[in-house]
Amino acid sequence: MNEPRIVIWGPHLSRAAVVLVVLAAAVLGWGAWRAHTHASVWLNVNDHSGRTPNRLWSSVTEGRVAFRDPSGRLLAEAALEPQQGVPRWTGPEGEAVDCRPQLDSDAWRSCFERQSRWTARWAPRVHDARVTIGGCIVDRVPVQRRSSTDWWLWWVPLPHVGGTPSGYHTLELHLDSARCAPATVP
Repeated sequence: MNEPRIVIWGPHLSRAAVVLVVLAAAVLGWGAWRAHTHASVWLNVNDHSGRTPNRLWSSVTEGRVAFRDPSGRLLAEAALEPQQGVPRWTGPEGEAVDCRPQLDSDAWRSCFERQSRWTARWAPRVHDARVTIGGCIVDRVPVQRRSSTDWWLWWVPLPHVGGTPSGYHTLELHLDSARCAPATVP
């Protein structure tokens, strides 16, 4: 007597599994590539000159910062604008890489695409900086760099989780403008 045979894993199911695995790898691979080639920077320049028991430092809102790699080669420059200290970025050849003047949303998107590619190339290599505040020039200020990425979550269809993957770099500098010297974090 022939008993009916139940096939759980057949050739069609194994092909489907392979296709799903390849598709998942492609989606995650694209996210990793995109996060590696596109990034944004958050810049914190902290001045310890007005240190009090209640405040360790104040944020620098006006000045210039030139970022360098370990060999001393210029990577990028930022001009901090008064009031908020928002940086206007320029590259080592003096080219402007700042998207704020762009009023048209399509022009802004195109500019931000260029800026995020440019940022991803130099931000991971920052080692130190030259900071100019008024008449004070502080050379070889160590840069504390923290990097993160959310490439593996980009595909999640939630407004506060997913989105186009990007790398994130926080560059933090500490100096004492009264002594014109780098400062250490207490």
